[in-house]
Amino acid sequence: MSNLPKMLSKREIELEELEEAKYVQSLRDDIEKLQEQLSTTVEALTSISKTKVPFRNGCFHWEDFSEDALKAQKALAKIEDKKKPI
Repeated sequence: MSNLPKMLSKREIELEELEEAKYVQSLRDDIEKLQEQLSTTVEALTSISKTKVPFRNGCFHWEDFSEDALKAQKALAKIEDKKKPI
């Protein structure tokens, strides 16, 4: 037995390149789907982060961010931190 690597035919090389191209395209498709999901999530969190609830204390009335809004604001901050380049 020889320790030399097997020589591939032109057709075998083309098939390998085709498989690699399919794999790369599937990764790109996955990335695109994840980016769409992230955009949708950010839109929803942004909407939630602006919700306020009314408060009354005797003659004083005011609005403050809801607990869900505060959680959404924290989640958005984490997303923005991860987007920053290293």
